[in-house]
Amino acid sequence: MEVEVDWQYVVDGDEGLDLCQVLYAYTHPDTEEILYVGKADFSSVYKRLKGRHKDEIFNYLRSEFQISEMGLLVGQLILEEGRRFSSTLLSDVESLLIHELNPPANIQSTSSRISRPGLIVTCLGEWPLKDNQFEDAE
Repeated sequence: MEVEVDWQYVVDGDEGLDLCQVLYAYTHPDTEEILYVGKADFSSVYKRLKGRHKDEIFNYLRSEFQISEMGLLVGQLILEEGRRFSSTLLSDVESLLIHELNPPANIQSTSSRISRPGLIVTCLGEWPLKDNQFEDAE
């Protein structure tokens, strides 16, 4: 199964913050390194960013990288024709990206995860990394 993810940078006030059923990623403001990958499934990206649970992540990134702000990417899944969105698929794409990229602020899915053999994820749009295709070969 092939899934494309169309990534766009967003800032305060952008409509991308209102989206649900998407992925999001924090990036380093200078290097564009992916620092964290998450999903906004049943709530908006905005709500996921403002939760108390994010304080630890923000504090870690600020102290570890000596940064006061980060870039924010929002990724919308583009599915093959006839394929429908599911929360499980969103989780699988998130898990594969975390496993492959190993972002420093992610804990889950870095060493073990439930795989979806045959899943191929291609990152498009404003994806900042040279590597943009990831395959779940497990």
